[in-house]
Order: sequence, then structure tokens, then C-alpha cells
Amino acid sequence: MSWKFLSVLVATIAFCVCTPLMAQHEPGEAFLGIWQINAAKTSNYPQQNQMIINLPGPDGGFVSIRATIGKDGKSSSETHPVVFDGKPHQTDGGDPREISYKLIDPHTIERTQNRNGKVSVDTEQVSNDGKTLTVTQANAMRIYDKQFSVQPIAH
Repeated sequence: MSWKFLSVLVATIAFCVCTPLMAQHEPGEAFLGIWQINAAKTSNYPQQNQMIINLPGPDGGFVSIRATIGKDGKSSSETHPVVFDGKPHQTDGGDPREISYKLIDPHTIERTQNRNGKVSVDTEQVSNDGKTLTVTQANAMRIYDKQFSVQPIAH
């Protein structure tokens, strides 16, 4: 085996391994997937069960579908357009309100909600390993475990 061939082989392997690491990620990519509330780690949330489904959306944002089953057995769902433009967007479903989203870093979102003039701010944060989503509000913290990953839309 010649040194020239070996050099080309090593360069080719390095290129193939490093190229995906250099790919530009979408701003909300860490949040994509299906998240199930972890009831054992979430003690201050009155719902029996909740699942968040985050699907790719335009311009690096995503669509967040939240399905909830209350302790009374009643269910509801909401759809949140997650757009990182700082503007309020109307949600649809069981708890309609306007929400604006700000991307703090690739793993943290600040969410400002306006429910009929009552404004609140919370954060959603994905762990560095991508397996846990923590929603922190003024009086509650919810922990979600990732069930499935979803890939962003290729451009």
C-alpha cells in the first residue's frame, strides 16, 4: 500500500466523518420529536398525562401539538406555531392564547404567553444529551422524556 493511497484514504474517511458534524442545524432541531411527561419526576402538574409532538415547520421553527388527559379523564389538545420571530402567534385548541417564542440557545426557548391580557413567561429546555425536555413555569416544572426523534426538513 502506498503512502499516497493511504493519505487519500485517511482524508476521505475524515471528510465523510466530519461533514455531517459541520452541517448547519435548524434553530429548533433539539426540540423535534415526541415527548412523554415523566409523572415520577413531575409532581406539581395536575394533569394525569401529557404528550408533546414537535414537528418541523418553516424557517427553523416547528409545530407543537400538545395532547393532555386530565385526572378527570377528559382530554384536550392544542397546536402551537413555534416561530422564532418574537411576534405573538395564536394557538389553537383547548387553551387558546397568543404565544411568542425566543430561541435563547440551541437547547433553550423562552415562551411568552398572553391569555386574555394575563402575560406569563416560561422556558423549555432540552438536555445536552437530547433525552429530556424540562418546562419551567412560575409555579410548576414538568419533565418530559423523549420517545421518538423527528428529523428536520431538508432544504
